[in-house]
Amino acid sequence: MTVQLTPVVIAIDDAVLHPEATHIAAATGRPIVEAVSSAELARHYSRAHAVFVDTARLEDLAGLPPRRGVFLLANDGDGDTEGAFVLPAQAADVLAALGRLHEAAPAVVTHGDGRVIAVVGAAGGAGASTLACAVARVAGYEAAPTVVDAHPFSGGTDLLLGIEDQVGVRWGDMDLGEGAVDPETLRRALPQTRDGIAVLTAARGGMELATAAAVERAVDVLGAEGLTVVDAPPAAIPQRCDFVAIVVPAEVRATAAAALIVEQCARSSIPCALVVRHRGWSGMDVRDIERAAKAECIAQLLTLPRLVKAVETSGLPSTLPRGLRRAAAAVVEQVWM
Repeated sequence: MTVQLTPVVIAIDDAVLHPEATHIAAATGRPIVEAVSSAELARHYSRAHAVFVDTARLEDLAGLPPRRGVFLLANDGDGDTEGAFVLPAQAADVLAALGRLHEAAPAVVTHGDGRVIAVVGAAGGAGASTLACAVARVAGYEAAPTVVDAHPFSGGTDLLLGIEDQVGVRWGDMDLGEGAVDPETLRRALPQTRDGIAVLTAARGGMELATAAAVERAVDVLGAEGLTVVDAPPAAIPQRCDFVAIVVPAEVRATAAAALIVEQCARSSIPCALVVRHRGWSGMDVRDIERAAKAECIAQLLTLPRLVKAVETSGLPSTLPRGLRRAAAAVVEQVWM
C-alpha cells in the first residue's frame, strides 16, 4: 500500500516571510508545494494538510471553499495584521497549531496499491502519447493498466491504440461527483484493448473536453488500483502522480522546456526523469540535456519510421519495437521494481 503525506502549500509573495514559512513547513516533515499562482493554489488547496498565505495572496482564496488549516502569516514589519501569525515571533504557535491539525485530520492520503505515472512531452510531436500507451502495454494485463488522455485536443488515444470502434465511456459521458467510486467499476466501463488496456479519452466530434478538475478526479479514482498512465500536457500534471516521465527531444528549445517541467514537478514534490528522443538531427547530447534540465535520463528513443505507419493503419502494435519497449520498461521500473 502506498501512503503519501499530504503537503503544506505555501502561497507567499513576501520575500522576507517566505523563508520563515518554508522553515516551519519543513519542520512538519511533509512535502512542500510552492503555489506561485492562483491556479496552482486552487489545484492543491483541497488536498493540502495546511495552506500558508500572506496578505498579498489573500485574494487568491476568493472563490475557494472554507477549510481548516489555512494560516495567514505576516512578518514583524507588517504592523498589526488581524488574525495573522507574526513570524518569526510566533513560529512556535504555528507549529503547535499544525500539530493540533495533524491530530484532528487525516495525516495521509492512502492510495491503495495503485501507481500513477504521467507522461508529458517537452515539445510538440515528442512522442509522449506513444510512450504513454507503450508504458501501459509493457506493464501487462496483471497491472490492470489504464491510460487517461488528459489533452483537451488530443484527437483520441483510442485511435492511437486502434480501438476507436470499441464501445465504452468517454469524457463527457460521466460525472464522478464527490462520493466514493469503485475504480474497477469505472475501469470496466471504459473501452479496452485485447490485452487489457483501458482507455479514458474523448469521443470523436464531441464538445465535451477533459477539464483539469475532471482529470484530477478520474485519476484519484483510477489510481487506487493497478497502473494508471496519464498522457498529460505539462500544465496539467495530476497531483496524484507517483512519477513523471518527460519526453524531451534532443534539441535546445525542448531542453529549455524540459527544465521548466522539472521545476514544476519539484514544486509539486513529484519525482521525475527524462526520456530523450532523437528525431532526425539531435542538437544536444544526453549529458548536456541532463545538466540543463537538472534531471536524469532513464532512456533514449530513436525515431521509428515503421511504427508511424503501423499506428496510422492499425494502432500501436501489440509487439512493440525493441527500443520503445525498453524505454517503456525503464519508466515502469520507476514505480514497480
